[in-house]
Amino acid sequence: MKLAVMTRSTALFQLICQCFEPDGAQCTRFSDEVVFARAIYRDDYTAILIDAETGMNPMRPVLARRSCYADRRAPLIVVGAHQNRENIIELFDAGADDIVLCPINSAELVLRVHLAVRRFQPLQTAETADRLECGSYLLDRRTCTVWVDDEPVRLTSREFAIAWLVFACPGEYVSRRQIAGAVWSSSEDIVGRTLEQHIYKLRKKLSLNGSHGVRLRTMYAHGYRVEIELPKEVGDTRVASEESAPGIAQTPDVLSAIASMLQVEALATTPADSFALLGSSRAELHPADSEMARSARAWSAEDCSDVLSACASSNPSRAITFGTSEPVRGRDGH
Repeated sequence: MKLAVMTRSTALFQLICQCFEPDGAQCTRFSDEVVFARAIYRDDYTAILIDAETGMNPMRPVLARRSCYADRRAPLIVVGAHQNRENIIELFDAGADDIVLCPINSAELVLRVHLAVRRFQPLQTAETADRLECGSYLLDRRTCTVWVDDEPVRLTSREFAIAWLVFACPGEYVSRRQIAGAVWSSSEDIVGRTLEQHIYKLRKKLSLNGSHGVRLRTMYAHGYRVEIELPKEVGDTRVASEESAPGIAQTPDVLSAIASMLQVEALATTPADSFALLGSSRAELHPADSEMARSARAWSAEDCSDVLSACASSNPSRAITFGTSEPVRGRDGH
């Protein structure tokens, strides 16, 4: 809460600060008319408080601007007015939205300011307040109609009331007791069977089985819950991206990539004795924890060159490249 206070009295300003301290209000004191008028239209204040002792001349900059521009973004409360009927009427005619009479009562001051702020708060428009959107469902409280993918579905008043309760809390359970009390003003025991029939009709009319992305679930001792289901395409994005480029090697290890190509391409299209890999005509893969894998020596640069030379000589039409545009050649130049 942000309050603009026009007063020359330090005691009154301190009283206002103390009254709204529990609300965490930020109170700003003004004593100059022009500075005050500029401030309240440059900044957004929750309420404007004017000391009645400073006068309420309609030609004051603050009041004149409100009158000329019809700009009433915040309520104006006159504090410390005298209990005189004519004086009160003049204050309202000058532009006051509420008045706190003298002697000032702290509780009354807080109450009147909060009521004035509540009247001036930008309330939701009737259309927004009476509509509720959840996934592909739009509920219109004025007509008791639910729009499902832009198709209207008419419900009875009680069916719509139940739908509004559960759709207003997506992902949270609404108990049978809460529904019975809100819709029938009765207990769960009395309307138990009737409530089940309404839930059944609601599921059927609105297709709350997930076909439109929303599902109504029931859990014993908890109640009913609306769940919004994500499209399946979202979970399959990663798989689709991985399958989009089948020719790209996914193995980060260069040696594993070489072995993969040797098995899939070279070994399938060349004679078995066209080259030798570690003394055999076939690439053999061993488990990482096996004795063969632990005792195997690491590949050297010369070993890699020999394998690549054998691949290039057996299938010269296909060049093997890794991170460069030039084909990799062995020591013999092939």
